[in-house]
Amino acid sequence: MNMVAEKFRLKRKELGLSQKVLSEGICEQSQISKIERGNFMPSADLLFKLSQRLDVPLDYFFNEQIEVPSNLSNFKHLSSRLLDDRNYDDLEYLYKVETDRNTFLSSEDRMYLEWVKLIIDFYKYDLKDKAISSLESMLSKISPKTQVYLKVLNTLSNFYSLVGREQDYESNYSLLMKIYQTKNLDHQEFLFGYIRVRYNYAHYLVFKEKYNEAIQEALETIEFCKSKQTSYQLAPLLILVGNSGEQFLDKEQVKNYYLEARELCKIYGNPLMLMKIENYLKELDNN
Repeated sequence: MNMVAEKFRLKRKELGLSQKVLSEGICEQSQISKIERGNFMPSADLLFKLSQRLDVPLDYFFNEQIEVPSNLSNFKHLSSRLLDDRNYDDLEYLYKVETDRNTFLSSEDRMYLEWVKLIIDFYKYDLKDKAISSLESMLSKISPKTQVYLKVLNTLSNFYSLVGREQDYESNYSLLMKIYQTKNLDHQEFLFGYIRVRYNYAHYLVFKEKYNEAIQEALETIEFCKSKQTSYQLAPLLILVGNSGEQFLDKEQVKNYYLEARELCKIYGNPLMLMKIENYLKELDNN
């Protein structure tokens, strides 16, 4: 289903309009059905008349940053934090609560829920092959223009790296970077996604024991975060530099990266990461 069809159908349902009521005095009801199935692209004149009845600007149908209304707003907000904290027990509980609500969901929201479930399957239940094959299948069903497509692609990349499918990971990473080059990184969703991809790549380089390259990638991403005035993933990036730099930096330099990360965790309230940093600092002081 294309963006026009998806947004058109959801806005009509949001307003509680039947296809017949929406079409009255404008066009045949069958044309509304064809638009919503993605089988018919209305003329500019017809789309303008329909947009007036739906009370949206024409740009609503074509601009991906004018979002489709979501019934998962609260869930997305909470799940984002739990994913960052790797708290899969609470995430699974929220997932079950949300799926029991039986609310109307857009296809993108349904994909979002499925994406969360597959992350839980991979990390909590060790269903790695199932999660990977399901994510691969999802990609063929999602428009590359949607935000959930980028989430699925990035998660699939991470899973590839964790199971040793390095060629697949590197292919996906290149694709992600090309896609993000076309996005407006002033939009928070795209900005955070881009930073996640770069952090994951730096982490992958550490796994490959390419420590110099990992530090360079992390430092460049840190500078990018600062240029965009965001603290998102800044603490993990600083920790990564500290960990990777133990072979190249003196003890005081490594400690400074941990200390900077600790202050960020205190400011933005990340107790789990703060605990890890305190342990790192104790180990440094004991060596």
